[in-house]
Amino acid sequence: MTIFVRARFDVHDQRRAEFEELALALRKQASEEPGTHNYRWFSAGAGSYLVLEEYTDETAALEHNERGAELLARVGRCAEMVSAEIYGPIGPGLREWVRSHPQATTFADFPAHGVED
Repeated sequence: MTIFVRARFDVHDQRRAEFEELALALRKQASEEPGTHNYRWFSAGAGSYLVLEEYTDETAALEHNERGAELLARVGRCAEMVSAEIYGPIGPGLREWVRSHPQATTFADFPAHGVED
């Protein structure tokens, strides 16, 4: 079962160009990751951005964050992550990430994967 991530960012006006460069760099990185199925950015204008991500599994999601640690740290200096939602089979690594990001919420499969109706 894949892991889906939906995260929304509000970017400081004076940092929009920098944020967009970082988002493009993260997208390029994700395109080269074997465990990343989708990584797409969207804009609602006025500094509001959304990323949709899909990973093979928890390991691939965590590896994306590790590879992009420097870029993600820079994103954090020019934008606020307003919310993050993680969907799918959440293991201990992602649970730890969520504990350190209070704006994040997890959603487990329903019904649980592998359970018949």
